[in-house]
Amino acid sequence: MGQQRMRDRGDRFEWSGGHPALDLVNTLDERPSPAPIENLATYRDLTGFAELAGLIDRGIVRRLAKLDGRSGPRIVKRARRLREHLHDVLAAANSKRPARQSDLGALSAAIQAAHAAQMLVASLAPELASRRWSSMVPEIPLHACSLAIERLLVSEERKRIRKCGAPDCDVYYLDTSKGHRRQWCSMKGCGNREKQRRWRYAT
Repeated sequence: MGQQRMRDRGDRFEWSGGHPALDLVNTLDERPSPAPIENLATYRDLTGFAELAGLIDRGIVRRLAKLDGRSGPRIVKRARRLREHLHDVLAAANSKRPARQSDLGALSAAIQAAHAAQMLVASLAPELASRRWSSMVPEIPLHACSLAIERLLVSEERKRIRKCGAPDCDVYYLDTSKGHRRQWCSMKGCGNREKQRRWRYAT
């Protein structure tokens, strides 16, 4: 499963999602096994993920590293809870069930907090203004993940959001393939494994 998949960026995170919010969901690796692997164990993991996912830049990561780290464990726990709320929304959609309002409410609160942490600043071109973080606070990577979740939920067609077809893999991804026929998180991992399994059963 997860450890057999391609790590496109040379790190421990799963990058099969094709969208930062889906990559966030996939930070709990080996889901749904009895012993999933937590890749957001520390605040440093969270900032590293946010940087690699393109949600915050290296300069912000350096500045965050200089802040008082006492709130880090609390913030990364909030990020993991946020991830699980999104996972449950995706699982409901995959099962053709309506999402629980408690999950949507938690996501809404996180998204609102993220917007409140930004401000408009003058921009030369092409827009009149752009958004910036209003202050350098340790919640920035959490806020950045929240905004990515908002973009996923309101901007992407639900039929393009898929779960890997392997029964023992809960990786979610954005299907951008021609004809929307992608079935696996990766062909070298689950796709190859499932084809081998089907071949064995057919012979």
